[in-house]
Amino acid sequence: MIDVEEYNDWIAPIGRTLYIINTGEWRYQRPERDHKKCKKCGACFIFCPTGSVFVESSRYETDYEYCKGCGICARECRAGAILMVEEVTK
Repeated sequence: MIDVEEYNDWIAPIGRTLYIINTGEWRYQRPERDHKKCKKCGACFIFCPTGSVFVESSRYETDYEYCKGCGICARECRAGAILMVEEVTK
């Protein structure tokens, strides 16, 4: 087992676990979930390259600070519960 603290200088940042860079600022589109359609299969969690999908109260959610809007979660969702929508800046 690798001690993460010991190797912090060379480990690439990934989502909510090892994050340094706020990758959500790169996004032009964002995933929106329809929790009624979600089958809780975990495909979005498994395939998310930034690790920004997490489980909260037995529902899959997205941490938009680290989601870069790649759309892989929507493409892999067999239930069609994730739709990519245009990012609106505030």
